[in-house]
Amino acid sequence: MLDLKLEKKELPFAMAEEIKNLRTGITFSGDDIKTVMFTSCAANEGKSTVSIETVRSFAELGKKAIFIDCDLRKSILKHKIEEGSIKNGLTHYLTGQCGLDDIIYRHNPGREDVEFDIIPAGPVSSSPTELLASEKFTNMVKKLRSEYDMVIIDTPPLASVVDASIISACTDGSVIVVEAGNMNYKIIQKVRNRLKSSGSRILGVVLNKVDKSKKSYGYYKYGKEYEYSYGYGK
Repeated sequence: MLDLKLEKKELPFAMAEEIKNLRTGITFSGDDIKTVMFTSCAANEGKSTVSIETVRSFAELGKKAIFIDCDLRKSILKHKIEEGSIKNGLTHYLTGQCGLDDIIYRHNPGREDVEFDIIPAGPVSSSPTELLASEKFTNMVKKLRSEYDMVIIDTPPLASVVDASIISACTDGSVIVVEAGNMNYKIIQKVRNRLKSSGSRILGVVLNKVDKSKKSYGYYKYGKEYEYSYGYGK
């Protein structure tokens, strides 16, 4: 297994606590919840950052956790790598160019962080929907579910493409990341309805980039301007 080291930014106290709240919400959604998909309505809502911090949070509890980058269109994971390089990714595996073991990397940063595994997206695919809808992808998720305590899957924004809806069908639940004050309610409803029509169990919503200086959200301010907030079961 090859090593990768992802960047690690020290989160403000309140943000770190909200990630823990998100982890707790997922944990108490049921003991059958082991594969969780994260999606959003649009790009740049912070979905990938939230999902990476969530898998890191589960690893802090000693859980065997893995992060799967399923954004085969515009992955940002490569921009978060500090050390190491990606030789093979998910697109290589789904197109039969390598085995599953060849695409699992260990985030092995040393004392300053925790260990968890990573499957990077690999090169951009010309047919991502077909690859993610394949039996090979479904079987991969089932296999990883049996081997890990928690599988966190990062997907493209659902309002733009249908990839997340396809992926959600083979997961135990989904979480929607929404940027506060920057997303139309009807678009959020559209994303929710797409997930429901695919049979996905929606675990909750992460309201991201909350400006806590504005009292309209009704949250306490912890001394930092932007925070995460987890809406469990909404």
